[in-house]
Formats: sequence, structure tokens, C-alpha cells
Amino acid sequence: MAAPAEVTLRDLNGYWVMVCVGRELMFCSKNLSDPLDPVLALQGINWLIRKVVSLATITMRVIETEDATGTIHIRVEQTATGGIKGETEERKLDWSPVPHVSGVFGEMNNRTRWTSIGKEAESGGGGPLHPWLTEGWLDEKPLEDQRSHVQNWVVNEKSGWTAEQIWGFAMVDGKRYHVRKFLVKKGDEEAKARMVYDWKGVEKY
Repeated sequence: MAAPAEVTLRDLNGYWVMVCVGRELMFCSKNLSDPLDPVLALQGINWLIRKVVSLATITMRVIETEDATGTIHIRVEQTATGGIKGETEERKLDWSPVPHVSGVFGEMNNRTRWTSIGKEAESGGGGPLHPWLTEGWLDEKPLEDQRSHVQNWVVNEKSGWTAEQIWGFAMVDGKRYHVRKFLVKKGDEEAKARMVYDWKGVEKY
């Protein structure tokens, strides 16, 4: 279902399910997310895994906490149908590098922080944020300042790609959903996808 008003980036705790990732899924009643295949292909993921992902139901359990210094930590426990191994990602919203080894993507380093999406917003790779990452969001302020979104910057040196994510909330099909936009670059190529998530509640459904 759509996310209730009290669920914000400052409290993402609970369970979320990606709302369909493959446009070819005729049985999908709400095909709101973009296909992931172009993004995964650019990241070097083989065709078979990409096909399995396109058919899978992807569920996230998000645990958001604050430490003694006031830094937010977001733990994402992700599971998927179709035999895809679950993974856990740790994000620390102070822009410090956090290494992560993925069974699908290999060794990566990621940085995460609060950000605005105005003209002053800066990409993790330097320069302004890609315009597509800044478009289509609800104007919500989970903090007391102008930082309205979560920004994640991932570098995979071995495979030669970077991925930039912006998290927020948006109106999709007339309802408020949690949305994450992904922009992957490798050399002169880029691929992007918008992922839309159903809210399932704080308790396991």
C-alpha cells in the first residue's frame, strides 16, 4: 500500500516491497517501478541473473537508528524470491566510506548522507546532481534544515562503475510512495531506474 504520512525518511522502520521490476510481468497489477535490466547490464550482471531479478519479489526490512553523536544508521535487510541470496547493507549518514561485499555486485564502497535536491546539490562524483535525480519528488522536510532527501554514492572499482541513489517520497499513480532513483555510470554510458516501494508495516506481514 501507499506510505502513510507518518512514515518519512527520518523513520523508514518496517517492511517494504518493490512494486514490480519487469514491465513484461502481465500478472502484475501495479507495475510502477522501472525495469532494472538496463542498470544491471551496465553493472556487468549476466543475463540469467537479470532475468531472475525481473521475475522476483524483492522485500526490504529497514532498521533506522540514531547513535550517541546524532548520526543516523540505516540497515537494509533485503530478500528476494527466485533463489536470489538475501543481502544486508549498512548505511551511515555522515558520508564516511562503508565497504560492502555483495554476492551479486562484488566489492564496493558506499557513502551516504542527507542532501537537498536544489541547484546547490552535489553529486558524489563532483559537480551538480544529474537533473533526473532531482525531479518528481514531494517537497517534504524530515529534518529541521533544507536537507530533504537521502543520497547514496557507490563505487565499484573492479567493475568500473558508479551508482548514485536519491531516496525520498513521490506521488505515483495518485498515491504517496517511497521512491529510490538509481543512476549508474560506466565510462561514457549511463542507465537509470526509478524503484517504487509498497509499505507493508512495521511488523512482519
